[in-house]
Amino acid sequence: MFQNKKKQNEEMELEEKYIEALRRKRVPLLTLDSRWHQLFPDHLKTKKLAKLEKNLNKLIKKQGQTNNDIKEYEKARKVIMDNILQNMTDGHELDSPIREKKQDANQKMLEELKEKIREAEELQDRLPDEIKEANEELLFESMRICYETLITNTRGIEEEETWIQTVRAALTEHILHKQEMEIRNTETYKFMHDLLGREIVEMFDRDHDVWKGEEE
Repeated sequence: MFQNKKKQNEEMELEEKYIEALRRKRVPLLTLDSRWHQLFPDHLKTKKLAKLEKNLNKLIKKQGQTNNDIKEYEKARKVIMDNILQNMTDGHELDSPIREKKQDANQKMLEELKEKIREAEELQDRLPDEIKEANEELLFESMRICYETLITNTRGIEEEETWIQTVRAALTEHILHKQEMEIRNTETYKFMHDLLGREIVEMFDRDHDVWKGEEE
């Protein structure tokens, strides 16, 4: 029990150290980095990683939309301000009642637009920190998966290396044994040729499928 708690504390300390180190490192937005997508294709993403990716993309999209909204609001405000200037009246014009109604409508639209701009600007100021935090969370999870993969693969590499060394040793033994048998067959066949001659040996060859060795 105490050992498990000690191990948990050590792992928490390591995690805090890693997180602090990663926070000090400036990294690009991961979901906009082709290398990150190459490392984490869809079929290798965990549910948590996919969720963090989706959240970051949502914030990035919101930032782009907010920037566009502010530009559109500013264009609309300019149009309304032009309308207000064009409909200014001192009350003596024939169409002054109409102008006053238009001015009231313009003022109302202008106030509503100012509120939208204020909200959009607040969101624009807040989003960079939210995006940075979302990117860090995605980075932490990516690093966790990377090292989990590295550790698992390292064990596999070691196991494969052990297997390769074992097979290599066995293969060497088989090669030596094969060479010994080839040498023996070569010497045997030459001896039979020298002793009995080609005609007799070939008679035996027709009835026996054997490795004849290196004939001279």
